[in-house]
Amino acid sequence: MEKLEMQNINDTLNVTNETSISDSKRRKNKKSKIKKKMSKKRFWITMSSVVIMGFIFGLGIGKYIIGGKLDPNRYNFAVSALVDNVDDIKKEAKNKNQIKLGATKCCVLAFDKTFNYEDVKIVGKGEVIAQVGPVKAKQTIDSLTIRNGKNLFIETISISQYVQALNRNYVNDGTIKQYGGKINGNTITWDGQNYNTGENDIKTMKDYQTRYGATLFEYMTYIVSSKTVVTESEVQQDENGNYTFSLTLDKSKSVVNYVKAMKDTGGLKDYPDFTSDPKITLLIDADYRILKFESEEQYTANVGIRAKSNATLTNIFTYDGNFAIPALTDNSTKN
Repeated sequence: MEKLEMQNINDTLNVTNETSISDSKRRKNKKSKIKKKMSKKRFWITMSSVVIMGFIFGLGIGKYIIGGKLDPNRYNFAVSALVDNVDDIKKEAKNKNQIKLGATKCCVLAFDKTFNYEDVKIVGKGEVIAQVGPVKAKQTIDSLTIRNGKNLFIETISISQYVQALNRNYVNDGTIKQYGGKINGNTITWDGQNYNTGENDIKTMKDYQTRYGATLFEYMTYIVSSKTVVTESEVQQDENGNYTFSLTLDKSKSVVNYVKAMKDTGGLKDYPDFTSDPKITLLIDADYRILKFESEEQYTANVGIRAKSNATLTNIFTYDGNFAIPALTDNSTKN
């Protein structure tokens, strides 16, 4: 556009100096507007690129920001010191029902049960609102996770008015492969090129666990324990014999593993700053399997500029369906 505009100006003949100066000013003003528009678009593309697992980051300087930088000790906790002994809770649960056991211990058992279940499908839907000054961007997130034995499939479709992030991950025999897609209308096709081939890319589950402190089978990356829960609700039983409860989690201790992935996948200059305690709500069955998982988060991140973000996500779990993992040639549909 700029080259065409310059050519038009250069091709303009028989104009007065005054007209030439006026044209030049208009050209410069238009060029400046184009640069600002493209700069804003590039910024939001950068921001939105971290949303693969639902991450857009946000603004505001909290008490953990020192001298414009995140306190280096903010997330300096040993994970082994934060977790509860699952076996001890299992023994206690033999003599107590879910209501008497309490929300925190129910959540610990639900995570353990669900993360080790080998026939599960998870459908996720979420929304992230990111804001820089008066400018807001809405990102929708649709995800599908299928575990079949030791094999795992994770598909994420994240779209805003500025960018589309379409990704499929296949885990077979501990090897991770990642593919991108293209959307036409509501149909998404997936290419056959594995992007996960770089020297520093994570190629195995062992690599992933070493870098992030968890595996991809741990679908929720929060650390939930008696050391990380701030408040818990009562456990309530519904008419179907299922149980529901809510927890607020410590905004530093519960996200020790989470922030590692957020920083790495988002290309951030520092770990994100959770500005409030995350809230999670679970619906579980009598066997402690998660049926529904909801989360609410507020956090900030430094990608050259700070922007505030509010994120909500809902995951629905289904079990024992002998779920087939889609082939790479199978298209997807944006809901």
